[in-house]
Amino acid sequence: MTARPFDGRDRVAPAVKPMQIIEPEGKNYTITGDMIHWRNWDFHLSMNSRVGPMISTVTYNDNGTKRKVMYEGSLGGMIVPYGDPDIGWYFKAYLDSGDYGMGTLTSPIARGKDAPSNAVLLNETIADYTGVPMEIPRAIAVFERYAGPEYKHQEMGQPNVSTERRELVVRWISTVGNYDYIFDWIFHENGTIGIDAGATGIEAVKGVKAKTMHDETAKDDTRYGTLIDHNIVGTTHQHIYNFRLDLDVDGENNSLVAMDPVVKPNTAGGPRTSTMQVNQYNIGNEQDAAQKFDPGTIRLLSNPNKENRMGNPVSYQIIPYAGGTHPVAKGAQFAPDEWIYHRLSFMDKQLWVTRYHPGERFPEGKYPNRSTHDTGLGQYSKDNESLDNTDAVVWMTTGTTHVARAEEWPIMPTEWVHTLLKPWNFFDETPTLGALKK
Repeated sequence: MTARPFDGRDRVAPAVKPMQIIEPEGKNYTITGDMIHWRNWDFHLSMNSRVGPMISTVTYNDNGTKRKVMYEGSLGGMIVPYGDPDIGWYFKAYLDSGDYGMGTLTSPIARGKDAPSNAVLLNETIADYTGVPMEIPRAIAVFERYAGPEYKHQEMGQPNVSTERRELVVRWISTVGNYDYIFDWIFHENGTIGIDAGATGIEAVKGVKAKTMHDETAKDDTRYGTLIDHNIVGTTHQHIYNFRLDLDVDGENNSLVAMDPVVKPNTAGGPRTSTMQVNQYNIGNEQDAAQKFDPGTIRLLSNPNKENRMGNPVSYQIIPYAGGTHPVAKGAQFAPDEWIYHRLSFMDKQLWVTRYHPGERFPEGKYPNRSTHDTGLGQYSKDNESLDNTDAVVWMTTGTTHVARAEEWPIMPTEWVHTLLKPWNFFDETPTLGALKK
């Protein structure tokens, strides 16, 4: 069989007509040094050798008042564990940022391909592995994009009411071996912040005897993966990301609040036998805060000292998984006695909240390649400090369980996972009223 280039350059595709993105009156955002201003948002942007972009001192201008949202946010760490016990695979559990430094592995962004043609591309300087300054050209892309309708309503017989949604995206790409990771920080005009992680590149594969699933060895050959080409298996693995988010919701002192929708009997009379209500309670300590994500519930970082005009505490909702294009990683795909499991407990729960301590920076610990036990989030939360009305850090774990398919070989289309931070009674009304009116 003749080898063919993985990028398809030997294929002939139909001609594509060009598409242009223009901003005839200039940008709606300004970049001054490391400060970015867009609409009501202001934040600092810097670059770190280990975790890439750092988004800090994030504020939202609410009718003339700059309100704190986040002191500092970044990728905390990530792991890519493989599930094949073979001698050539069992050890493969890559701590991409903790072991290799994803900032130092930044991939320069190609305009019009990795980011739209209207993007501003920023050069960054970081310390390399020896501490020497290293300049990275086109390290970060910043761009504004159309993102559908922000809102719409059509009253019968009345004019349409709608407005477009705009987003500001801060994009960074890191290439770690065979995989390329795309990270987007997405600022919405309505106060929402999205963090998207995309995986692309070339899957790690193993050679097998079977050419098709009809061959005698196919069942054994594909026990830990998928036959994605003749004699090639893509091994099942996970991409698990953790984001460290030092939120300051309208101030430094916050509390963790749970809201669980429940069905309760109707005691008020009438034909209905049941009602929909919400159980609301505080989660008071670090160990109780470490939870699996249940998309049917609501978790808020709330400021008990500030209220909106209805008297509700101002809050931000924490959503570790807001959809994706691969199966969600509900936790570590390992038995509890696995050595990986005990070193890196951050990957098994999607929500962690700890009291702020300046030395607690990485979910896998400061020196994970030398660790024999959990020196990260498992250790940080071991003292079970109170989370009541204090400076808290949210650690959001998300990711996918990657079951390979033929359409991802020889190169994988970008597969995304989405997370969100959403204002919850942070404002007094719809914050985008009047936005983008012509």
